[in-house]
Amino acid sequence: MINLTKSQKKVSRELIELGLQRECQSFKEEIEQFTGSSEWKTGNPQDLYHKLYKIVITFDKHIARRYNDLSGSHYFNTVFDLFYNEIIMPKDIARFDIEIQNRLVSLKESWNTND
Repeated sequence: MINLTKSQKKVSRELIELGLQRECQSFKEEIEQFTGSSEWKTGNPQDLYHKLYKIVITFDKHIARRYNDLSGSHYFNTVFDLFYNEIIMPKDIARFDIEIQNRLVSLKESWNTND
């Protein structure tokens, strides 16, 4: 477990918020793509409702697992998850001091070699 300083926790909260914003943007684009499809225009309304509902529920569960009830002890793991999944980028983690940046990059590299 990584113990973050107060300033590192502040950066973590900012990056977690940035990650949430980016994930919500991706969700919005997914909904726009679905509602702009030919299936949306010509499909059975009940089937379309079920598909849309499934998209919303799946996203809601994902967001709840990642972001609900976060405490300081989970910030590093959440930031790493966002970095590993390329929701936040190397330029984003540059807000951290070099030690935390290196730790995130080395963890990502080690996880990628295990895949």
